[in-house]
Amino acid sequence: MLFLLCGCAHDKEAAKIFGNMTYFVSNPFDRQKIEEVTLINEEYEDTFLNVYYGNKYVYGDFNHDRLKDAAVVIFENHGGNLDEYELAFLINDGHKLVHKASRDLDAWAVVNSLREKDGKVIVDMYVHQEGDCNAGPSKRVRNVYEYTGSDDFPADKKL
Repeated sequence: MLFLLCGCAHDKEAAKIFGNMTYFVSNPFDRQKIEEVTLINEEYEDTFLNVYYGNKYVYGDFNHDRLKDAAVVIFENHGGNLDEYELAFLINDGHKLVHKASRDLDAWAVVNSLREKDGKVIVDMYVHQEGDCNAGPSKRVRNVYEYTGSDDFPADKKL
C-alpha cells in the first residue's frame, strides 16, 4: 500500500510540472503556424483549441548533453470530437525544460506506457487499424521516437 501512495505522490508532482508548462501546438485556423499555450492545472481551453497533459511522461537525456530532459503525452482538440495525441520533447536548457519538438501519435491512441532507452522514447500503445471505430484502436505497437536535435518550433513559425 505504501508503494501506491508513493506512486501517486510522484504522479502529482509530475502533473504539477508538466500540467503547468508552455507547449507549442498548431494553430487551429492555419496549421502552418504554431501557437504557444500555457497549461494551467493540466489544461488550456479556448474556443477552438483545447490542450491537455495526458498524464504520461518519461525522463531521459534526449539531446545527449547529460542534462535530464522529459517526454510527455499531450493531446489537442481543435473543435469536434477528434483528439490528436502528441509526444512532446521537453529539453533542458540548463535552467528549465522547454518544449522543443513533438512527434504525432495516433488520434485517440491508448498509451499504455512510455519508456526511455538509449536517449529514445519507446511508446507502448494501441493504434487504429482498418475496421476499428474511432474510439477503439486495437493494434498494439511499440514505437520508438527520437529527438533529432532540430527544433520543430523556430521563432519564425510562432504567432
